[in-house]
Amino acid sequence: MKLITTLAILATFALTGCSWLATATAPAKVASPPSDQAQVQARAFWEALHNGQYERIDALLESHMQVVLANPNDPLTLSHTGWLHAWKFAERNRMKPQARIVEHATEARRLFDEAVLLAPDEARYRGFAAGFTMTEASILKNEKQMRQGYYEMKHAVSMWPEFNLFTSGYVMSRNPPDSAPFKEGLAQQWENLDACFGEKVSRNRPDLSKYIALETTEGPKRACWNGWIAPHNWEGFFLNFGDMLARANDLPNAKTMYEAARLSRTYAQWPYRDVLERRLARLDALPSLLNSAKPEEPEYATMLNTRFSCMGCHQKYATPSL
Repeated sequence: MKLITTLAILATFALTGCSWLATATAPAKVASPPSDQAQVQARAFWEALHNGQYERIDALLESHMQVVLANPNDPLTLSHTGWLHAWKFAERNRMKPQARIVEHATEARRLFDEAVLLAPDEARYRGFAAGFTMTEASILKNEKQMRQGYYEMKHAVSMWPEFNLFTSGYVMSRNPPDSAPFKEGLAQQWENLDACFGEKVSRNRPDLSKYIALETTEGPKRACWNGWIAPHNWEGFFLNFGDMLARANDLPNAKTMYEAARLSRTYAQWPYRDVLERRLARLDALPSLLNSAKPEEPEYATMLNTRFSCMGCHQKYATPSL
């Protein structure tokens, strides 16, 4: 009996060793450049995003997945497909409530993970992958996965702080304002200013107009300003920052951040400027409005959960319907 037990144990170890060796020696995926058809889909992706055409997402997901199936090693198309799922989920309040909408969060995480596998040095992919790892974990109440995503996000921040400090803080903004994650996310918005402007920015109603001359479209600090990818990045950032401060009942600094959005040269063309102006007009009521579990007016949800959670930075054209 002892011999049989010993042989069984040895057989188990052998099988385990074989499975580990087979997995460890499997060839890694290698990134390939986007095809001509992928470039066609990329143009369609940006056209829909910049025009705020949420209704096109399902059709674009179908056409993008056709490209992915033809070339599953193309990180660009994988990331754009992930972004479409992310957009579908993030602005879900445009639709009637549907439980299956959460599947888009899972698909976004999976596709960004795949893009990271193929392009590990792309900090944006890492930030989005980490963000949707935490989002999926929050939905499924998976604390182990939440911690995994949290530390993946820390790595993404270290790779490109000017970009991923906002990404991280935005994900954490979904939490109650007295919670540790929300407070950390709020601190990251201040740190984002420090990283962008190259100095410690005052935490007491700072004069942000003095930094406008630093605007650039080159290098890592391009993430701090408007650009072709996010034509109203500046305005959207300060709308969200103001909202987070208002939720924390720091109304003087909230007012400062809302007013900072007006410094943008393209503020007059921003489709969501009326949202910000209404914030300023109702400043004293904002802590109650923004912290309501079920706001009577959809625009007063936490920005991450509004109909413009992506479009606040990315929509360039057309007048939104709120």
